[in-house]
Amino acid sequence: MATEYETFMRDPARLLKRREVVLCLRDLTPGRKKYRGLNVRATVSQPPHPGEDVLWVRSVCGVKQSEPYGVKIVERLPDVFQGAPYTDFFAAMERAE
Repeated sequence: MATEYETFMRDPARLLKRREVVLCLRDLTPGRKKYRGLNVRATVSQPPHPGEDVLWVRSVCGVKQSEPYGVKIVERLPDVFQGAPYTDFFAAMERAE
């Protein structure tokens, strides 16, 4: 069974550039670990390929896109990114790429 994740993006077009991207995923699996956050390096496809996990993309304001993406986690990253507190989270993710 495929795991479902969600992420928040300023520019969802950045996901489909045929390269690995750094994402902060939220696990949607029911149970004790629901909403657990993961920082990962992953490849994303749309529509989802068979065997890939499901990724729901939301805007920064939380608006959910109507169609899911597929996500394949390549590498788990540390829980913390280098950066100054209270700075732009999305810029820190881009620097991690």
